Amino acid sequence: MQIKIDQNHRRLDKFLFQYLESIPLSLIQRLIRKFKIKINNKKSKSNSILLKGDIIYIYYKFEFNNNFQSKLKLSNKSIKEFKKRIIFQNDDFIIINKPKGYSVQRGTKVNISLKDYYESLLKSQLYIVHRLDKDTSGLMILAKHRLSASKISKLFLNNDIHKFYIANTTNSFKNNSGKLVNTNEQNKMLKLLYRKIKFKKFPNTYLIKLLTGKKHQIRLQFFLNKNPIIGDDKFSKKSKSDLMLSSVSINFMYENIFYKFKLDLNKIF
Repeated sequence: MQIKIDQNHRRLDKFLFQYLESIPLSLIQRLIRKFKIKINNKKSKSNSILLKGDIIYIYYKFEFNNNFQSKLKLSNKSIKEFKKRIIFQNDDFIIINKPKGYSVQRGTKVNISLKDYYESLLKSQLYIVHRLDKDTSGLMILAKHRLSASKISKLFLNNDIHKFYIANTTNSFKNNSGKLVNTNEQNKMLKLLYRKIKFKKFPNTYLIKLLTGKKHQIRLQFFLNKNPIIGDDKFSKKSKSDLMLSSVSINFMYENIFYKFKLDLNKIF
């Protein structure tokens, strides 16, 4: 088995652990020690650096277990609904239009997540690379394997993925555009850009770009600046309205291909 490297990686063992999916790291490291795995057919170590253009030679026949089975059974109605929300997919990731009211992953009070629904639909394991609040709708990425999850997570870490949101608010900012800078309870810096736009019947609608990515950031910053988002029952007063916040645009460069996705603003709320 041979694997050609398309970009630099810090460690041989960690790269293979991501690339080979179901193969234990302990087995990979043991094979490297026994020189069953080599870089450019030369003896290597677990912490050997991989450079673009290198070829990994593997002298071992792995038994792959790729039979992913979801215990969640979807109704025909659910299958149709979740399929409609797939914006794009390839071998590495899937872009969905997340519906409001679904938690992205399981938690203390969440037994079934949006990730579970799409794993059942696609009959394969998915990996979370970023999150949207339960009541926030819009564009979201799910990775299809560990290697793509690592690459996409790195893009987020380096701010190479650009996301834009739309929010409808109860009040209005003094300026039609600007930058909000605040800190949260953990004293972490929060930064975003906003610009007022014309939108349907809502008088106070803002296009938002995050400059930092902290939990509940947009909702918290708008609240701290005395312009809470309609339907936000976490930081402002209780509201019977749905949360008027949606991720509407996302663009990034992945594997030398530029991807850009945008929702029809007339259909997001």
